Amino acid sequence: MARPPRVLFATSNGTGLGHLNRAMAIARRLPPGSEVSMFTLSQAAPLVARSGYPVDYLASYRRPGSGTDRAWNLRLRATLKLTLERRRPDVVVFDGVHPYRALTHVLSRPGAPASLWCRRPLWRQGSATAPLRRAGAFDAVLEPGELAAAEDRGPTVALRSSAVKVDPIVLLDRAELLDRDAAAAELGLDPALRTALVTLGQGGEVDRTVARSLAALASRPDLQIAVLQSSIAAGAGVPAGVVKLRATFPMSRYFAAFDLAVSAAGYNAFHELIAFGVPTLFVPMARNTDDQFARARWAVAASAGLAVEGAADAALERRIEELCDPERAAEIKAGCGRVPPGNGAAAGAELVTAMAAGSDRAPAVRERGRFNRWLRFSSHPVGPTLPLVLALGARDLLRHPERRAPRLVVLALGVADAELPARVASAIGDEAPERVLVLTDSLAFAGLRRLGVGFEHLPAPSQARRAVEIRGLRERASALLRGRRPLRAISIGWGGEAVLGLAPATQERG
Repeated sequence: MARPPRVLFATSNGTGLGHLNRAMAIARRLPPGSEVSMFTLSQAAPLVARSGYPVDYLASYRRPGSGTDRAWNLRLRATLKLTLERRRPDVVVFDGVHPYRALTHVLSRPGAPASLWCRRPLWRQGSATAPLRRAGAFDAVLEPGELAAAEDRGPTVALRSSAVKVDPIVLLDRAELLDRDAAAAELGLDPALRTALVTLGQGGEVDRTVARSLAALASRPDLQIAVLQSSIAAGAGVPAGVVKLRATFPMSRYFAAFDLAVSAAGYNAFHELIAFGVPTLFVPMARNTDDQFARARWAVAASAGLAVEGAADAALERRIEELCDPERAAEIKAGCGRVPPGNGAAAGAELVTAMAAGSDRAPAVRERGRFNRWLRFSSHPVGPTLPLVLALGARDLLRHPERRAPRLVVLALGVADAELPARVASAIGDEAPERVLVLTDSLAFAGLRRLGVGFEHLPAPSQARRAVEIRGLRERASALLRGRRPLRAISIGWGGEAVLGLAPATQERG
């Protein structure tokens, strides 16, 4: 190409940072000058912005005020279309397990940019194969490497020949990690002490596993213990002396500060902990497609980690005791050192760059045909599954009333991050938070989550460009409200009249 590529990375929601992590790993290895942007359904969008990438966020389905899945899918289609018009990418890279019909609709239309599905392997046996049949909406498939590939019994194995395979993808290379003293200083740890990290996530059974892990580690007087704040459930007791770490991205940058870890076996953490030689006890978590149990088994067989059989395994404390033995930890560290340390992110970036230049170096997977597109890839309002979709949508709204269309929309443009939660709380008054939708240009999502409201990001132009970009802002707001007919709307910042057509009486000034 005569210029560096323009690339849009689109990621699904997921349960962690795996999708975004791989997207950013590839993005940062694209040629200098590449125009990179992100579109994500993950509430980790603020983290993407802090990493320096322009980001568009759309709330995932089945959230407060999201409406039926059909309404959400049509909203996603409209938002994606506007995003592509604004970003004008040469290539779209989707990282996720399930290519939504809205996505395949946009990418399979005539004139769409080249597209690549970054599809992680190691799906559980018996996983639904319907998502795999949507590969035909893409030009090519990229398969990130998997250390536990020998344990893979899932449905992607039969499709491997049609994918471009690279080494496991991790965000950082070893040379980018801080040394022990620097990492410990930034985290508030003593580098002279043996240190354990607990990073397991939250929810139900996992909360009990975190508590058990912390208690077992705290019984060792020779250990300094750190736990990610995101692994501590609200109201959970934490043993005295345990250091609580706020979200620090990327966590792998600080791995030299830790002598051992207790971690889930998701793609991201698993490959980073082994690549950077942290002796780890892997606690596999049940997921819809990701086979964390297979990864844990492979780590034990390769002498690159310890494992239990799940979050409730009674052997957890015994395995932690084994991990705490310095000699055993040294054996595991040596086992990690025998694993090839390759990083496939650079090869992934080369493929994306080649596709932007029109190269056909990847096996072609795209399927053609207007009827085939309508049947398999389209999110047309009158689709082949419309009767079933309508019936399921009505059922879901009966079971989950919080997903019904919002009664109140609050437009919050230009409101300072620190003031946003209080201003929104004041504006909604007695309205049930789950029936409120906030449209905001702020990425301070944490305060809105605590309020319990639904929220969407409405990227607003600078004050100098408002006059020329107000039409695009109105179109984006209209797309975000598709399928949602609020009874009333109010503005607590600027743009109420211009963006939503509100009368002056419904606009508050801060």
